[in-house]
Amino acid sequence: MPLPISDDVQEPQPSKGRPPRYRIALAGRADYQAVKALVKARTSWMRDQGFATDPVAPPVLSHLRAGVMAGAQVWVLYEGTLLRGAAVTSISPTVDLHWHQDPNSESLWLHDMYTDPDAHDAPGRWMTWWLSQHYCSSLAYVFAALCDEVLARKFARDHVMELHPTEDQVRPFLLRRRTAPAPRLHTAVASAVPPPAAPERLRR
Repeated sequence: MPLPISDDVQEPQPSKGRPPRYRIALAGRADYQAVKALVKARTSWMRDQGFATDPVAPPVLSHLRAGVMAGAQVWVLYEGTLLRGAAVTSISPTVDLHWHQDPNSESLWLHDMYTDPDAHDAPGRWMTWWLSQHYCSSLAYVFAALCDEVLARKFARDHVMELHPTEDQVRPFLLRRRTAPAPRLHTAVASAVPPPAAPERLRR
């Protein structure tokens, strides 16, 4: 059975006067070296944990190296001066997913995510939760696809996403999270990126 969707982001109660712990922004070429080091550290950690890694340069690096987004966006999450996460997203149709969705709908897709293995606060989930709020005025869901079942279940648990095994050899494990406002999220994650304009009709 799929895991239940939770629309509640459990942000901590902020200490009075304390600034947000994280800052999320669109990445630029100046972030390339930090992202490259993050990918290397995470890849080494995954190999040590027995997860398969792709020898090809990941999209999060190829997009930054080219300096052209081509319909995708690269996000970076900083804690002070430390890079804690990087992810690639795009807005794509959600057709043929067998999840009873509007065939004309579009969703935000998390294509690639790397986080600091030395961070102990699951920084990837803060990125997912922030993106879920950032796009709530224009999209209904955030989707991700993973090949490894153990990793997919861990991702679903940590990011509070619904998990759906499929028969697709390319995307055997789909995950989704409903977008929703999170009024207190700004106490943990700051950003100067304006939300996208809402379309005339939001399909849910």
